[in-house]
Amino acid sequence: MEISLAKNKDLNGINDIYNYYISNTAYTFDIVQRTIEEKKEWLHQFKNSETSICLVGYENGELVGFVCSTKFREKEAYNQSLETSVYISNKFKGRGFGKKLMLELIARLKSKNIKNLYALITYPNKSSINLHKTLNFTKVGTLNNVGYKFKKYWSVHIYELKL
Repeated sequence: MEISLAKNKDLNGINDIYNYYISNTAYTFDIVQRTIEEKKEWLHQFKNSETSICLVGYENGELVGFVCSTKFREKEAYNQSLETSVYISNKFKGRGFGKKLMLELIARLKSKNIKNLYALITYPNKSSINLHKTLNFTKVGTLNNVGYKFKKYWSVHIYELKL
């Protein structure tokens, strides 16, 4: 798999993958599908940032998925902590691509002044929980019934990786 920083040319594929998760899962709490214009604005947060990173992975010219690190919270005291996200195309799930992308993201962040990475995972999501445990993330908390989607309340498990 070829891994690189996300660019404008990747936006259609990123948006297709993300919109799949919006429409078909509770793994994101977005409810309305994103437009390309909205994704362009989203991608802008990664420009000129050493710690907000978005990586894409390609296998034989096809977008496999993407991973991101973003601000954990807005207040300045949180600046040494980041939230991570990983989204893999349904076509490529279960083949280790999420792990490869996350390992590359973690490797890039280890050289920065980052103390903790957090993954907020909608429960249940066995594949994401297993992925993060494999990467040595530890469950540190639960937000009970915090999101409402598909006429149901969902809890979120908080996983932490100390760098």
